[in-house]
Amino acid sequence: MEPRLRKWRKTSRFSLSAAGRLLGRRWQVSKEFLAAAQYWHRTVPSRDCDVVLTFPTHVGEETLEWFSQRLRERVPRLVLDGRFHSRTGSHAFYFTASYDSLLHGAEELKLRKLLKEEFGGGHKEFVYEEQACFEGAEDCGLFFSSQERQSIVCHLLNSLRAFPGELLGSIRFVEGQSIVQRCLSEGIIQQMLPLHAKEDLAVLRKTWVQSFFRCQPLDRICNYFGVKIAMYFAWLGHYTRALTLPALVGFFLWVFCYEQQAAQDTSFVLFALLNVLWATLYLESWKRYCAELAYHWGTMDSQSELLTEPRPLFTGPLGPSPVTGRMEPVYPAWKRHLFRYLVSVPVIGCCLALVFILMFLILQVQTWWDERIARLHYPFWLSYVPKVFLALVISVLDGFYQRIAVWLNNQGKHCSSI
Repeated sequence: MEPRLRKWRKTSRFSLSAAGRLLGRRWQVSKEFLAAAQYWHRTVPSRDCDVVLTFPTHVGEETLEWFSQRLRERVPRLVLDGRFHSRTGSHAFYFTASYDSLLHGAEELKLRKLLKEEFGGGHKEFVYEEQACFEGAEDCGLFFSSQERQSIVCHLLNSLRAFPGELLGSIRFVEGQSIVQRCLSEGIIQQMLPLHAKEDLAVLRKTWVQSFFRCQPLDRICNYFGVKIAMYFAWLGHYTRALTLPALVGFFLWVFCYEQQAAQDTSFVLFALLNVLWATLYLESWKRYCAELAYHWGTMDSQSELLTEPRPLFTGPLGPSPVTGRMEPVYPAWKRHLFRYLVSVPVIGCCLALVFILMFLILQVQTWWDERIARLHYPFWLSYVPKVFLALVISVLDGFYQRIAVWLNNQGKHCSSI
């Protein structure tokens, strides 16, 4: 019995040491993220800035000068402020625009704004020449939300188009191609991100995050994060409220029909029928509520997503877009479907099968190990060895699945980021 006990002690020490090493690596990564977050919290926020472009450390001064020169010449409506971050050794461009430029950009984006009551009310696509007809157009600080300002500035950045035969190092641009999007895909630009407004975040934190039992401030969420995020949280709130009825009925049946088998069977059938009826009524209720919010936010008949730029990581041979006519990366739909059904679906199926097999084996090992501990009178803490092994397996598979997901997404050639 002693050799067996020494063997199992050695196995448990090995598992615990492996878990310790794994937690150490995760702790190191967490400390790096925490240090980065603390660094950005200590920085002084830039005034009058909506969008930031960050560049990798290997990008030289010539590239930055080439980029800033074309921005100033071709997109003069943007206000550019270049900075160097000594801590990270990287450069960043901070962008904003004047109120007049934002108004012109809103017209180009066909942004829908609220009309004054004397002009009919409701939402209408903004027209620069008719700005006096729109509610709040006189107030340059409140007419556009932070999300709308950032969308307009991003649109102005994407309007920087290449001239015929234009070069940046070894990168050759096609006429009319978005320089910013191409530089993002080539790694010349590290990332393009909007900046948060601390005042708006403080209001949302007080009226939304810290107000658990109050209704969600959907209009504030829409103004800050956009319609899609607001619509998602609107659905969450609507769905949570709708679950009250089946939850109460289910709790009532569980309390009063639990002891008698016949009553329990009957209640299960009635509860299933109630769920079918409830699901149908809920879908109709959500359609009405969704249409009401879409009208309220002015997105009932918004422009098609086909007019947006392809995502930066979408690569492929250049061809004319069937919608805009501009040259952009194209990829045949039949190749995408072929990869989906011959590669993506089998790989996902294999991953699901692997998870099922490993979970089944670990549960079997746990049962066998508990019986062995009880029979041979091992210390009780040894029963956690299979659980530690399960935690290690989950952590390893998590990284493995993440790499597979990134690879499948890149190979799938998805044009849109949505």
